[in-house]
Amino acid sequence: MLKYLLFCSLLFSLRFQAQSPYDVQHYQLGIRIVKGSPMVFIDESIALQLLEPMARLELDLAGPLANGSGMKVLAVTAPNQKLTFQQTLTSLQIDLPTNLQKGALTLSIKLEGKPADGLIIGANKFGDTTFFADNWPNRAHFWYACHDHPSDKATYAFLVEAPSMYQVVANGILLSKTPKPERNAVVWHYAMGEPIPTKVAVVGIADFVSKEIGVVHDIPIYGTVYPKDSVLALASFEVAPAILEFYEALVGPYPFKELNNVQSTTRYGGMENAGCIFYDENSLLADIRSKHLIAHEVAHQWFGDAVSEADWQHLWLSEGFATYLTNMYIETYEGQAAFYKQLQSDRIRVSNLYNKGFQQALVDSLTPSLLDRLNANAYQKGAWVLHMLRHEMGDSLFKVGLQQFYTTYKYQNATSQDFAHLMNSLSPKDLAPFFSQWLYQVGYPQLRTRILTQKGKQYIEITQVQANLFAFPLEISISQNGKSSAVLHFNVSKRKEQFEISAELTGMDIQLMIDPNMKLLFESVK
Repeated sequence: MLKYLLFCSLLFSLRFQAQSPYDVQHYQLGIRIVKGSPMVFIDESIALQLLEPMARLELDLAGPLANGSGMKVLAVTAPNQKLTFQQTLTSLQIDLPTNLQKGALTLSIKLEGKPADGLIIGANKFGDTTFFADNWPNRAHFWYACHDHPSDKATYAFLVEAPSMYQVVANGILLSKTPKPERNAVVWHYAMGEPIPTKVAVVGIADFVSKEIGVVHDIPIYGTVYPKDSVLALASFEVAPAILEFYEALVGPYPFKELNNVQSTTRYGGMENAGCIFYDENSLLADIRSKHLIAHEVAHQWFGDAVSEADWQHLWLSEGFATYLTNMYIETYEGQAAFYKQLQSDRIRVSNLYNKGFQQALVDSLTPSLLDRLNANAYQKGAWVLHMLRHEMGDSLFKVGLQQFYTTYKYQNATSQDFAHLMNSLSPKDLAPFFSQWLYQVGYPQLRTRILTQKGKQYIEITQVQANLFAFPLEISISQNGKSSAVLHFNVSKRKEQFEISAELTGMDIQLMIDPNMKLLFESVK
């Protein structure tokens, strides 16, 4: 039943929901957990705006399962009145009386149960009980009623009552900690004043230790980790201030009030929750891999959290951006050789994906499972498209474009078309053909090259063997006896083309190197 419910949930999310008849403005989640109990008790307040008159409001909420897991709705009320409702496997349907059928609406919803997903109750690697929200892509509705889609962003308040043995983290600023001695508990009150999508709105409850790692432009940066793993885990986060400062200079001011880096049991290597990033508990090794992971997740604070994709086919606006911003961080802090090495690794991952049969464009609306879209298409191909765009526009103009895209869509949603239109408006050259092929065509250039001798002249023959033709600038380095002679520049657009080599570069022992300066996503084939 759980697999069926997850399947229904993922299919439901494939519908474009930006045209929802309502817009959620604010969630307040009163969460209570009890020591030794798998039950979670939630008093939820949801404020929304009805965009059209409606007699029945449908919120995303997974219903209770036959095995006893799942959240059960006990009551739904509006100010001064009790409302009738019905739970299904995937929704909470609320009947609205005439006086509540349009305009602003605030509802209170009382739930209890053991969440089937979304809010994960389990044990960390030391066997200690933990509670971690893990909402991506659309798993928030397994533990509270919501509009579980990135197009609907809202502010949040969390009032978490937890046994005093635990510490609590959540999005936003900690406003207060109120002891409840009669229950040996503490109520932690967090508030997130910037609108965020459900996928990155979280709480974490565990035995933690926390340390301030640094402050960048009045933004406090924390590390929050398990006490039994504190030395290595906290050491991993020491790079976070430099990473945040780098992205502020590259893109713009950090979009939230603080940055908390949290060791957790997330099912992903890292989860970019807004201002409260969760990292897999085994990933924090104070090495180059954890540094790159932290750089990736911090980059998401700008792209994915502050600027969010309008729907799932635009996932690359989140994952491709975070991947390439990480690469730009590597370029600055580790040098060009490390940067090129990472680009080459990314290129191999793209070709491996396509050579296994993947056949979707970067703007991917056809891959059925949202989890399956977490692949090299969205991450590494998306990053390579940004890298090629950087060369098309020039370094300075590309960075201006990143900054304007961020400021234009900060705390909002964007589509691939929005990004393409903005960048094209800045460029002196027409970028429409670039975006048309790299965003909406399947694949990338797969090139067969050889040297031909005809009538005493030598030519480089370039053949595109992939199904869809691409047009692109191409650099080829010519060397003789292991010594570089020249880098030649071509514009390739046909299935097969021949380019003459000037006489001073010809010879019996010349060798070719395609794309010596790492400017093109392609694959060499025989």
